Order: sequence, then structure tokens, then C-alpha cells
Amino acid sequence: MSVSGDPDPVKNLCELVNHAHVVEVLDALSCGPMSFRELRSRIGARRWQLAAALRVVGARGLVTRTENGSWDAAPPVDAVYRHTDLGRQVFDALSSFSVWTAMYDRRDAVTDHSWNR
Repeated sequence: MSVSGDPDPVKNLCELVNHAHVVEVLDALSCGPMSFRELRSRIGARRWQLAAALRVVGARGLVTRTENGSWDAAPPVDAVYRHTDLGRQVFDALSSFSVWTAMYDRRDAVTDHSWNR
């Protein structure tokens, strides 16, 4: 996922933010690295919900962790999660009102188009 190099970054961001707790994970990690427990406490998600959100951002290269292994397994107890450089760029993009406006304008255009069929 590339914010600047992708031909349609808004589409990719729309898909990303449609996953539960992804925006919250990126926001929490903007304060610095955190453990699974710290993230869960800050976000208020159930364990499985947070694990799913971390798999999404991990698979897209937005977040990394100190422990190696599969993102599909139970989260390691001692792992510490942090933004990658790309994750920071995505967080910065999602911090922009104009990006959210573009995502909703795109959604409205798709919805309007489907009504015209």
C-alpha cells in the first residue's frame, strides 16, 4: 500500500478504514510503541478484534512488532508494536480533513452512480 505512489490512494485508504479498529490502532501508535495490552487498554477492543486489526495493518506493512512469527497466530505477550515509515505516512494522511473528505466524496460518487443505472 503506497500513499503517494499508488494510482488511487483514496480507494486504498477507503478499504483500510473499513476494517474495525484500524484507525484506532494507527492513532494509538502515533503516541509511540505499545504492547498488545497497552493497545487494548487504549482502544477498548476485545482481544480478537484488536488481533484482527493488527493483522490488517501488519499485512499492509503499516505496523511492525518486535517478535517474529505469523500475524495469524495469537499475539505474542511481549511483542511491542510500532508504525513503520509507511504506517506513519498513512497516519499522517488520515489526520488530514481533506483526505476524509475525498474518501466520502468518492463513496458518494459510487453511490450516486449506482442509482443512475
